[in-house]
Amino acid sequence: MNFTLLLERHAAERPDAVAYYDVDQPISYAGLLAESNRIAALLHAQGARSGDRLALWLPNCPAWLATFMACARLGVTVISMNTRFRSREVGDLISRGKCRWLVMWPSFKGLPFRQILADVEPGQLGGLQGVMVVGESDDTDPVPGVTTFHISDSAATDQLANVPSPSDTEYALVYTTSGTTSQSKLVVHDQRTLIRHGHNAARYFGIGRRDAVLLGAPLCGAFGFSSALAGLAVGAPLVSAPILNPEECAMQIRRFGVTHTFANNELLDRILDAGSDQTPPFPTLRVAGFASFAPSLDDLPERAERAGIRLVGLYGSSELQALVAGQSPEASLADRSRAGGCLVATDARVRARCIETDEILPHGEVGEIEIRSPSMMRGYLDNPEATEQAVDKEGYFRTGDLGHTINPQHFIFHARRGDFLRLGGFLVNPLEIETFIEGIEGVANCQVVGVAFGGKTVPVAFVIPEPGHTPKEAQIIARCKAQLAGFKVPQRVAIVDAFPVVESANSNKIQRGKLQEQALALLSAG
Repeated sequence: MNFTLLLERHAAERPDAVAYYDVDQPISYAGLLAESNRIAALLHAQGARSGDRLALWLPNCPAWLATFMACARLGVTVISMNTRFRSREVGDLISRGKCRWLVMWPSFKGLPFRQILADVEPGQLGGLQGVMVVGESDDTDPVPGVTTFHISDSAATDQLANVPSPSDTEYALVYTTSGTTSQSKLVVHDQRTLIRHGHNAARYFGIGRRDAVLLGAPLCGAFGFSSALAGLAVGAPLVSAPILNPEECAMQIRRFGVTHTFANNELLDRILDAGSDQTPPFPTLRVAGFASFAPSLDDLPERAERAGIRLVGLYGSSELQALVAGQSPEASLADRSRAGGCLVATDARVRARCIETDEILPHGEVGEIEIRSPSMMRGYLDNPEATEQAVDKEGYFRTGDLGHTINPQHFIFHARRGDFLRLGGFLVNPLEIETFIEGIEGVANCQVVGVAFGGKTVPVAFVIPEPGHTPKEAQIIARCKAQLAGFKVPQRVAIVDAFPVVESANSNKIQRGKLQEQALALLSAG
């Protein structure tokens, strides 16, 4: 099944059923189908064709979902872009993604989208054929020399009459994820895989068409979009807002009878605080899946339990999709609080491999988690070599995470293998930040570590200057703020003569643990 058939089925069976609450404005499934077809006709009239790629740079809103569905109707692949990305990231994704189309909301909440585009290297935007804008617009083209049109523009009603519906194996959506280099990898999924995963997640977490799902993460990422898929697959309403405000989320849970939500533990903690004016705070909320992004909130499951809310630990990735596994809502509190869980697809399998011997380990022993699931990506976009390295011949994805299995479908996550950081709810390779800072004049080397501070993980950079140069902390931070997403910007930058190392027979290894101690001391000193 493809997304067009899915929408047509929901619209035929329940045309007035709500598909999406945008803050408090409902959009029905019939309305979503009509709007997505209208946008598809508009894009097609502008020249969009099957196989094209479109960079979708919007916050959570009906236009995001309708544009995605429009692209699915045409066979256009969506490159999903975070609204917090800045010039370096935006230019890289549009260029490497070979995007012909860009969709953006220039005036959204005063964010400087036009300036961000202006700061992108012109050559990285050379492949763009058109920009579709959402919201208020003016006569200034976001990209000089590239055709600009508005999402509300009209197209001939018969524009799609001779446009065949694409196969469900056509590429549909690309997530970005950190890889083993400074560049993010582009993870591509097809329509069939996305929809099937939505059905599996809905079945496992008990989501039906009479339920309601609060989106606790942006649609641009695997966490938010996988949550949306679970609702869309069965025809349940999605509840969201362009900006995730805890007080507003609490109001929406009560107003729309939200039964399920999936979010990071920091947002859930703040929603719980916002709902403390009544007991129980959210009587309709049956399942709240959470990912532990803020290490200081380990007591959240117990607090939620006392408030009558059942939290369950989750597991996922861009390659496997979020919600690929979760703890059972019927399990004990101790088990539900752990990351990992049962794979939501009944035909999915998990195993642990020994890091030292490369052997498959028996249940209970800790190794690298490998998962085979029907939610698996089609691969890394335009990068078959990286795909081959990530997925073995049996179809198992090497997650890079450590854990142990309980049985072939149930596992417990322990830790990330390597030094990846969870910043602002996103998995970030510190090498990306380090490479950028090393490109600043006067910087010879850089190391970035993450430490728990103020209830969340924050990055701190250590810089060795080039001889004869004296880079300044404020200047480095300012450069990062100008070109990197806010959650990647170091909270502090320490200028040092050398990094702490431990000598071995083969190399001198940087002691990241000592850097973390120094980082915490630096933050604590203000």
